[in-house]
Amino acid sequence: MRGRRAAAVSWVLAVLSAMALATAALLTYAEHTVFSSDAFADRAAATLDAQPVRDAAASRLTNAVVGVRPDLVALRPIVELGARAVVGTPQFRSLVRRAALEAHRSAFDAQARGLTFQIRDAGLLAADVVRRLSPGVADRMPTRAITRVARIKGGVQGFMLRLAEHADRARVAKWIAFAAALVLALAALLVTDSRRASVLRLGVAAAGVGVVVALAAALVPSLAADSVGSADRDAVRAALGVWLDPITAWAVAASVAGVIVALAAAAIVRPIPVMALLRGVGSTVAAPPRNGLERVLRAGIAIGAGAAMVLWPRAVLGVVIVALGALLVLAALAELLALAAGPAASAAPRPRGPGVPQALRIGTVVLLATAGVATAALLAGGEGPAVARVGRCNGHAALCDRRVDQVAFLTTHNAMAAPDEPGWLFATQDAGIPKQLEDGVRAFMIDTQYGISTARGVATRITGENTSRAKLVAEVGESFVAAAERVGRRIGRNPKGNEEVFLCHTLCEVGATKAIEALRSVHRFLVRHPEEVVVLSIQDETSAADTAEVIRASGLVDEVYLGDANRPWPTLRELIDRDERVIVLAENRAGGAPWIHHQPAVVQETPFLFRSVAALEAPTSCEPNRGGTAGSLLLINHWVDTPPAPRVTIARRVNAHDFLATRVDRCRERRGMLPNLVAVDFYRQGDAARVVDELNRVR
Repeated sequence: MRGRRAAAVSWVLAVLSAMALATAALLTYAEHTVFSSDAFADRAAATLDAQPVRDAAASRLTNAVVGVRPDLVALRPIVELGARAVVGTPQFRSLVRRAALEAHRSAFDAQARGLTFQIRDAGLLAADVVRRLSPGVADRMPTRAITRVARIKGGVQGFMLRLAEHADRARVAKWIAFAAALVLALAALLVTDSRRASVLRLGVAAAGVGVVVALAAALVPSLAADSVGSADRDAVRAALGVWLDPITAWAVAASVAGVIVALAAAAIVRPIPVMALLRGVGSTVAAPPRNGLERVLRAGIAIGAGAAMVLWPRAVLGVVIVALGALLVLAALAELLALAAGPAASAAPRPRGPGVPQALRIGTVVLLATAGVATAALLAGGEGPAVARVGRCNGHAALCDRRVDQVAFLTTHNAMAAPDEPGWLFATQDAGIPKQLEDGVRAFMIDTQYGISTARGVATRITGENTSRAKLVAEVGESFVAAAERVGRRIGRNPKGNEEVFLCHTLCEVGATKAIEALRSVHRFLVRHPEEVVVLSIQDETSAADTAEVIRASGLVDEVYLGDANRPWPTLRELIDRDERVIVLAENRAGGAPWIHHQPAVVQETPFLFRSVAALEAPTSCEPNRGGTAGSLLLINHWVDTPPAPRVTIARRVNAHDFLATRVDRCRERRGMLPNLVAVDFYRQGDAARVVDELNRVR
């Protein structure tokens, strides 16, 4: 009776140990796939590899577009065609990854009452596709339509969301569960006199718990799919499989490990004669066919194998290598288990020589059990899903693993002042911001100002800071101010209209672009090009709150950098993975949002006021200016002021390769830093892009 009771207690302890180990393994898996924002986003993006998920995403996107513009219902087939073409693109995958990151932040926010997984800007990508088919339909599509994928607010899902908020506690619980599994396993071994029977129970318990976990992980996608509409069932099943399939693999592997340990303890497993088996297979293949049927079968097998080698050489090679490796591992494992199990009961006693100590046999079994479970855990986590990672950063793979302060950006001074932008009298650049982005410019110096739009132009809102004419003349020159005054007289005093934020160089009368439109063009470019990182340097004559608000309204807030603007900077790859690809710097005020950084604290500058080419060539042109010497980035201001308008001929001369490269090298040596922002006028003149590429060592 006492022996049976001890055996029963041992069984209970073994099952509890297996359950604790499974709990620890699941928490470890969750830590690396659910609690980690990047891993969670990777798996969310990987769901798009499944056709049902892409079909569901295209349907949701189409519904979102038609929901905003009901008149498009008659043209739904065209819209859906565009949506289906978009959901398989890297651009859409990037939007899904961004949505997953935002949802993950919400899930771990204790103040959040719920979670909404929604994708923005997919309508922009769909409109790009539809425009090739029907430009009229594309122009009517809402580019900022929000595609809602999922919403969690209450019930079981809400409970799971609350659990996710306690991820830190879960990490501690993982180690507690591992410790409990070890203690319970030792107790199961010690509670009875038969160590071999206890090891067998531990193996059976591990196999049983593994089967239960595998069945649960395999059934959950189907059960969850049954709770949604028929249209989304396959998509839900495929999406959950991305997270749960590795758990199934881990559980099956754990079951196999448990069975092997149990068989070892029962002294059933014996070595596998690998070489004998291989020789037998070779002999069979080499032997001549015994009859016509065998000859036909061999010919068919040979044709099939040969065709597979021709069509899928890598796959066939992989299968052969995996099969041989598995065979060798199994043979070695069986040999060790046979050693641990000792001689079979029917075997005759050996005449001489010491046997394998019992402690060594038991220790070997325990070691193999631990290795089996560790292998299973590795199978569960694995390397994660096959996610399309960043290939090129700002056009070059070599830049991906460099930090921001190790990268040079082609920068345009007064980027908004261009001849193709309406209303600009004194252009500073060859083309507007959208074209600059296409041409490889990745940093923009822009000026914000309040203005009032009228039929005759934009009037600058007069403030206490710009009422002094002498101050304006000192900054931009007499001709510039006089031209602005002439336009101002045509507009009239005290114009009526709504005050807005414009991009103006000091005075909006001589040139103004609505800030929201310019920033929206940057946002749209980044949506279409998910592997680009840009810098905004804002000379802000607007309040910090208004500067932040116009960035939010433009949609660019979706890509702003949320980290600290100091060393160590993240790499470009990290910024792209997080979809935080816009570094926002403000010269005057940085309190409007945590992602607007005060430029003088981040960027060191050279002087910026040069009245002649000789002044640019002077050694003093590299001396510290705004920002002192403390910032982690270096801005090279490289242009000649010729009021009222910059001159293309001068830009062509100072942007020439030898001239610009010489000055950049001089400033690099003088300041002991890589020039990160190389700012020029008329960026197409000369070789500014080539000099920046040379700084980045990509040519």
